[in-house]
Amino acid sequence: MSAEPLTWSTGAMTPAGLAVVCAEVSAREHPTVVECGSGFSTLRLAELIHERAGRLVSLEHDAAWAARVRDALAAAGFAETARVVLAPLEPHPLARDGLPWYAQHALRSLPQHIDVLLVDGPPAFDPGTGLSRYPALPVLADRLAPDAVVLLDDIDRHGEREIAQAWERDTEFGFELLAAERLARGGRARL
Repeated sequence: MSAEPLTWSTGAMTPAGLAVVCAEVSAREHPTVVECGSGFSTLRLAELIHERAGRLVSLEHDAAWAARVRDALAAAGFAETARVVLAPLEPHPLARDGLPWYAQHALRSLPQHIDVLLVDGPPAFDPGTGLSRYPALPVLADRLAPDAVVLLDDIDRHGEREIAQAWERDTEFGFELLAAERLARGGRARL
């Protein structure tokens, strides 16, 4: 019995947001993409990255969901292009409000050179979890290529807007808010 295919849902990125991410990936040869959180976007990005001879690594905290996304990638023929890394949520020294983030041991399997960082996890929709995605940029900044782009999904929520502002204060990255796409897009600020 095969698993139900991954489809777009209300929890997924908006089509307009995914189009922005795809444009960023398409602008690069052999792109290396890291995605925090996996799902429908993982499958669509894997297809595009496969065409560009790149690679995708997605962190996923939920074991059953990680298996489902892996199965979908394998069924589509993208198991060599895209990898889902099981990364349970645990305390992290850079987390805000004591919120958990992805397990340190899982981060060791991420590439040392990242062209596109898509932050769409861990979940941040429950009350009190709005800042759960904050560690992504501080933790992975040293791995980002000089011209890397960082995309933060769900920018229509207060927590994500606060994260984008904190990243601007705490890192060398500047961000623009793309309201219609529900994304913040950032890169290293020009000096």
